[in-house]
Amino acid sequence: MASDRNPVGDRRRRRSDAALNRTKLVEAARRLLVERPGATMIEIAAAAGVSRGTAYRHFPSRDDLVQAVRRQERDDDEANEREFVRPAGELAHTATTPLSVTDVLNKVPPFQLGDQIVAEAQRLAGVTVAAVYLCDLDGTTLQRLAGSGGFPDRIPVPLAVGPEIPREGIEPLRASIRELLPGVAVAPMYLRGRAMGVLLALGAGDDALRDLAAEAAAALALADEYTDAIAAARRTRPTTAAAEIQQNLLPPRILRIAGALIAGNVLPGYDIGGDWFDYAENHDCAWIGTADTDGAGPSAAGLGAVLLGAFRAARHAGADPAPVVTAMHEVLREVARGKVTAHVTIATFNGATSTVRWITCGEHAPILITADGELEVLGDGGLPKLGARRFPEAPVVQERRIADGDRLLLLSDAVMARPTLNGETLGLDGIRDAVAKAPLASAAGTLRAIEDAVRAAAKDPLSDDATVVVLVPNPTVAEATPDPARPAR
Repeated sequence: MASDRNPVGDRRRRRSDAALNRTKLVEAARRLLVERPGATMIEIAAAAGVSRGTAYRHFPSRDDLVQAVRRQERDDDEANEREFVRPAGELAHTATTPLSVTDVLNKVPPFQLGDQIVAEAQRLAGVTVAAVYLCDLDGTTLQRLAGSGGFPDRIPVPLAVGPEIPREGIEPLRASIRELLPGVAVAPMYLRGRAMGVLLALGAGDDALRDLAAEAAAALALADEYTDAIAAARRTRPTTAAAEIQQNLLPPRILRIAGALIAGNVLPGYDIGGDWFDYAENHDCAWIGTADTDGAGPSAAGLGAVLLGAFRAARHAGADPAPVVTAMHEVLREVARGKVTAHVTIATFNGATSTVRWITCGEHAPILITADGELEVLGDGGLPKLGARRFPEAPVVQERRIADGDRLLLLSDAVMARPTLNGETLGLDGIRDAVAKAPLASAAGTLRAIEDAVRAAAKDPLSDDATVVVLVPNPTVAEATPDPARPAR
């Protein structure tokens, strides 16, 4: 019935589907043109799993698609997702940067940094006007931080994870901006494999603008600690105390670690709860954690913060999840006096062996999506919730090797239990269907597909926070993709 429709969710889903189709076409072209440089648009569309009409809707000619592949190759190099993780001291500056991060932070008030970046852009040869945009917390729009009033206040984002744009989201975003602002150059502000926003300029040389955008990203990330102006630009609606606590708990949404890519996000519910996810890469492993503390509002958010503090404090040494989970349990028992429990999964990932070791307390067991699309809930069941009286003294750690092409999911119960329009819940079948629409090798694309399924399942807002974390293992060394315009030898 018409009353069951969610127009906003439908538009967002169509935009996301279009962005994913564009990404699939570019990725398919990258693979196919290496093997067969003369591959036609029809062959590329078939390899991407889309129709010929869809291919030509995104790329009017084969040359347009080849140019998109070249831009994606350059974005890959800038995002540094396909290069070696280098030892400390090996990297050195090879050219002068257009903006000194330390100089700017020492001499420019942090709340004026956006204006300074625009001023630097307008010093570039040929540039007449420029603007800086940051992605909002919902991952739906770019919000103008600074720049000429001739630029719009906001620009829709086809594919983002919270306030960050993944590598595969840049090409669809460029296409969207080209349609809205013809002649404007787009430079992603990359920092460790993801973009926090873009620097736009009219009349700019692309490479010079990209150099400036890279420095601007680092400067904005550091300045964010000293002003509310940058965070305010990302917020499109008033923030409650609980929501502010939750946002300050969350790490970057997209992270590249040795041997894997990780994407994570929390979709806020009607009443903000104590949900969080966290990760960190240390010498001996990468840590990944998710938690859903009972209750809602500031008290749940506060207890979630205490629990996260216990996680971060306990993981500093070693690679064993058991003592970390025990420490978190003891802290929660002490602070909540046995009245509050939490669903928790704490895991470590070893990139060299592509092995995950984890402990699940409650209902957050990891889910594995295999390379052929099969879904498996991992492990032999979880322990009692963290904070429960009957919690074991020596939690048992479970282990699984993750094959190349697999995807590991950590989902809160609000994702699985999301009501649907037909009176059921999203469940494992809904997750499987959502993941099937995502680019296979993309952590961010998989996460966004699950989020879109959660939003589209019902017209009502979420009653509880929904947390999604996706880990996708990748080879430590990836072969460079040759220029698709050159014949293969």
